[in-house]
Amino acid sequence: MKKHTVASIIILIIIFTYAIIRYHILRGVPWDNFPLYISNKAISLASLVFIAISYMLGSLAKFIPNVFVKALPSRKFFGLLGFGLAAVHALISAIIFSPAYYGRFFAENGKLNLNGELILAFGILAFFTFLIVAITSLPSIAEKLDNKEWLAMQRLGYLGLIFLLLHVFILGRRGWLIPDAWRAGMMPISLVAAIVITFTLVLKITAILIPKKPNAS
Repeated sequence: MKKHTVASIIILIIIFTYAIIRYHILRGVPWDNFPLYISNKAISLASLVFIAISYMLGSLAKFIPNVFVKALPSRKFFGLLGFGLAAVHALISAIIFSPAYYGRFFAENGKLNLNGELILAFGILAFFTFLIVAITSLPSIAEKLDNKEWLAMQRLGYLGLIFLLLHVFILGRRGWLIPDAWRAGMMPISLVAAIVITFTLVLKITAILIPKKPNAS
């Protein structure tokens, strides 16, 4: 089994375990809500982590080439895996996004309030941005683009990450500033997601600002 496959399985196990401990064990969320509601939280975070890894590898390869250059071919694997999980997250969210599960994002008349609409808007924008990135990763499409066009399409993913940051910020910011409410110090999944996104973006900005070392001759 390839290393990136093993890594992805380990990451999935860690994230699902985190969600189970935080929501079911510590907060007492009924196990009836595991198949969709809680699993959807884990799937959304896993999706983001895999997409973030696909972008972080490029930046890390600049700082620690001896370690990460050889991992660059796995970027496509992580990116497409992350997008696939994002599609699952979008489908589950479309099924359960209702006042019964997310009451604070709905008005008394049953319609979405401003926060609810913004959450969906930024989620949709992120999904279709990554859809473009995923499509242009396919060999049949990539071969029709020159290098500059292909790179431009792939770099749209950073815009997608910004949309995701806004998505999770509106979704969970209320619980971010109340650490006393974090059972056993376990952060909300939305905050974990925001930290991953921010780290990925900061890493990319740092990679851009730091000049590439000239090859030794």
